[in-house]
Amino acid sequence: MTMSWSDLPADLVAAIADRITDHADFACFRSVCPSWRSASAAHAAGRRVPLLLLPAEYQLRVDRHLWSLADDSIAAIPLPAALGFFLFASPRGWALAVDHYFSAALLHPFTGASAALPELPPSFRGDLIVRRDMVWDHSPQHAVMIARRDKKPCSRAAFFCRPGDGPWRPVECAEEIGQVSSITYCDGAFYFFDGETRRTVGVDCETFAVATVIEPPPVTLIMPDEHLLPWNQPKAESTLVVSSGEDFLVIVRTHQPEGSYGGSREDVLVEAFRWDRRSWAGVDDIGDRAVFVDSFRGFCVEANGLNGVRRNCV
Repeated sequence: MTMSWSDLPADLVAAIADRITDHADFACFRSVCPSWRSASAAHAAGRRVPLLLLPAEYQLRVDRHLWSLADDSIAAIPLPAALGFFLFASPRGWALAVDHYFSAALLHPFTGASAALPELPPSFRGDLIVRRDMVWDHSPQHAVMIARRDKKPCSRAAFFCRPGDGPWRPVECAEEIGQVSSITYCDGAFYFFDGETRRTVGVDCETFAVATVIEPPPVTLIMPDEHLLPWNQPKAESTLVVSSGEDFLVIVRTHQPEGSYGGSREDVLVEAFRWDRRSWAGVDDIGDRAVFVDSFRGFCVEANGLNGVRRNCV
């Protein structure tokens, strides 16, 4: 009887997984086939930690670099399919690849799998500022949503498509949201978040029609201080974090610049608000997880004592 690698006994696969110490190698190991992924699921839960895709200084390189939070190490991975492309990462592995001519594709950094997408819509073509300000996410069925983080109404800034399913089509929700600061997919919906108004709009991932509108949380407004120079004024930045269809967080970071209010360094005050399907409420503890945020998106990681992630941290 002929056996393939995917037929290895689950206990043997688990024993091999025990001996893999590098996180990038472990991710590659779990990408070999469904049976290996299933047999190493318990190991993955114990070591779940974000691998952050670092910006590439030159797109004309085969290798891209990942930073592991668990051991504070940077690993290079060969990615020939990314040659000449800018990569926009996502929390679920796939990256959006865009080249200088605005051709686009989905690309998986570990498996090398890819799916061609139509060229970006005309409003996304231009200088580097367009690519720098682009946000996106995708569903498990590879429905892709993109938007520009600018002042344009949503109907001219957000578009969706599926690989092999024709050109990009606009999302009609200008009446519900003024601009799109981030896009997050979760449980059958794409959630658009307006970082200025802190309003959230949910769009069904099958029909791309507006499914829900969530009004902003009761964030304390920051009033300008007439005694401070413009660049020393406090600045608030908000991020939507969706970990399930029932769990929404808005993280508000207020930056106190160096020298304001007599300070000698920049301080960041963090507030968290949770949505319970009826109203927002401020929370002091976000549980056994850490939230990672930047200017483009936010996501949660379980803090289990093994992956270097501290609980209740932003």
